[in-house]
Amino acid sequence: MVSRMKFFLTLFFFTSSFGSFGQSLYSATGKASFYGKKFDGRKTANGEIFSNKELTAAHPTLPFGTFVKVTNLKNNKSVVVRINDRGPYVKGRIIDLSKAAADSLDFIHSGWAKVRVDEVQITVTELVEAPPIDNEPAFSFPNVWVGDWSGELKIYNQSGFQKMIPVELHIHPTESPFRYSWKIVYDTSARNYELVIRDPSANMFSIDEKNGIDIMSFLLGNHFISRFEIEGTLLECEYTLRSIDEMTFSIRAGDDDHHYTSGNIQTQNDTVPAIHVYSISALQVATLNRISH
Repeated sequence: MVSRMKFFLTLFFFTSSFGSFGQSLYSATGKASFYGKKFDGRKTANGEIFSNKELTAAHPTLPFGTFVKVTNLKNNKSVVVRINDRGPYVKGRIIDLSKAAADSLDFIHSGWAKVRVDEVQITVTELVEAPPIDNEPAFSFPNVWVGDWSGELKIYNQSGFQKMIPVELHIHPTESPFRYSWKIVYDTSARNYELVIRDPSANMFSIDEKNGIDIMSFLLGNHFISRFEIEGTLLECEYTLRSIDEMTFSIRAGDDDHHYTSGNIQTQNDTVPAIHVYSISALQVATLNRISH
């Protein structure tokens, strides 16, 4: 059993009730729009260089640096952004989002969306000891995960073991508080992704592959998991932090259409529901050891 360990970490805690002086935080409902490409590289009202790839927004009055959670009321998708600009200057619109934020809310094609904007208070604090999960420590994500990792990736298919190749994972902060570099090296092939913090209150993140593909991912305990389909193949990718210095990584793949159906039986005394069974055609699994913090 892993012993309980004390970690002195710096974390972001998000609340949506009252500020430190008992004042209600900002909340409003209205239309949201997003920046066009022509604004990339220009200075925002607070002097930053604007990028449509960052999770930022313009608001008429909120102080620069304020964090707000924006929820698309049509599909209930949400994203947390930081205010760094002034606007929008169109009647009826209450916030202007970066394209990355608008894409997270899924209204790129419509051009606008009815949203709710809720201020979230960020307090920096020290966590003396993370609460245990099933007698194991809970590791802050992504703070404790940051660092350089390496191991051997074993590759299997339905014929059995195929080969083993070296694999590395490099996780590091960037200039954006909502983005971390997430670099995977398979043998000598490097893939430069970014981890994006989407909605910490729901443990919702994504892996931005920097090519138009952004894969929603979720943190469940010490397990960072994503499921997605590409060209008829359903994949599940999981990273699990086992200890401060050990992580496991696996990818399972199979046909996204069920292989056969079981159950679906009606008897006099009971009803057995239909169970769709899916095949697994490939597995990649590795144990990664930390090589640096």
